[in-house]
Amino acid sequence: MKSSGHLEFDKEFPNLKKGIIKVILEVANQACIKRIAIVGGVLRDKLILDLHKQPLKNFQDLDLVIEGSPEKFARVLSEKLGTCRVNIKKINAAYQTVELTIDNLLIDIARARTEKYSKPAENPSIFPCSIEEDLYRRDFTINSIALDLRTFELLDPYKGSNAIKNRIITFIHSGSAAEDPTRIFRAARYASRLDFEMTPESIRQIKSTITSWPWDWTFSQTPESAPPGLSTRLRMEIELLMKQDKWQTAIQNLQNWQALLLLDKDLQNDNNWKRRIHWAFRLGVSPFSAFISKASSPAFLASRLQLPLNEQHLLIEAQKIIKHFQILEFSGKTKDWGPYEWCNEIEPNKWNKQAILIAICSGISLWQPLFRWWGKWSRIKSKTNAKDLLANGWEAGPAIGRELKRLREIEIRNYQNKKQTSDN
Repeated sequence: MKSSGHLEFDKEFPNLKKGIIKVILEVANQACIKRIAIVGGVLRDKLILDLHKQPLKNFQDLDLVIEGSPEKFARVLSEKLGTCRVNIKKINAAYQTVELTIDNLLIDIARARTEKYSKPAENPSIFPCSIEEDLYRRDFTINSIALDLRTFELLDPYKGSNAIKNRIITFIHSGSAAEDPTRIFRAARYASRLDFEMTPESIRQIKSTITSWPWDWTFSQTPESAPPGLSTRLRMEIELLMKQDKWQTAIQNLQNWQALLLLDKDLQNDNNWKRRIHWAFRLGVSPFSAFISKASSPAFLASRLQLPLNEQHLLIEAQKIIKHFQILEFSGKTKDWGPYEWCNEIEPNKWNKQAILIAICSGISLWQPLFRWWGKWSRIKSKTNAKDLLANGWEAGPAIGRELKRLREIEIRNYQNKKQTSDN
């Protein structure tokens, strides 16, 4: 494949530390690396800057692809700059990648490779190749561009620079979404962050792929048997999406593309996810957990995506809380309840407060008293503490706990009476 010619912008990237490219090229020469190129976000965003005069954030990471050994490159780099500046964080021998930092700059180094998927959504097998061949394995044309650091030529076989110029995102080939469904979520994230549009052809690919469901796994099977592209890697993409400022636009894109069906049909049909996530950020609870709390089976989805076990347990408990309050609402007995009655209803259950917050985010009809309990009523304390009781002759033991509970109940009733008086 031929390159598109010499770059028309300066060799120094404004979003990288000055001189870092020169150091990397010197180390590549010393390590006898055949070829080395910049790929990924730094190059893409440099082209966006040049074509649209649209400044982006100062990136703290750099992606390199090389024809040679990443481990050898990392070792020579560490020898040249010293371990005080270079920290080799992770070596993945299977995929021949190295993650390291130079000062505060995160660098991912990958051997140029082709990928072969034995089954869609599974992890691929890899084979060494040229940098040009490596570009075919990538997700979108805007990311299938490389800058050869020796010739300073732009390798752009799929016209990614044209896509950047036209502010569009398109898959490289017709099987992209089937091979790796996480690319669909990545497309939504890029489209929102970069203010690009997904091409109609690529949207059709997304919808037709989901409709045909080319993956061996289905929702009738155990969550643990889901392939990585529908489980762990999908979770990581959603986590990245939730961290960016324009998460709302990204999720709306996914819903418009019918792509939330990859998670759950109830989430695809849900119109209240914005509220849940907004409340999650407000209350300091996981936006991811709040988002999936309205799935047809949050526990099943959390297990499939392999959320941390504590998050899975919180979702299970939140569902119990939601069900408890649905039954309570149906009973009709809460009409005249005040803080005292609500505290007596909530506190004996000893629910985890994070699970309560997820239930509040879910928007259950009785969320307001639950929210008031969390924000105010649960914080009402007795004016007397255990130390005071001991000083007044009480013996240590369960009786102190019972007395403190009685005194707190008095404070809650006093608060309730004052509130009723002020309201009247």
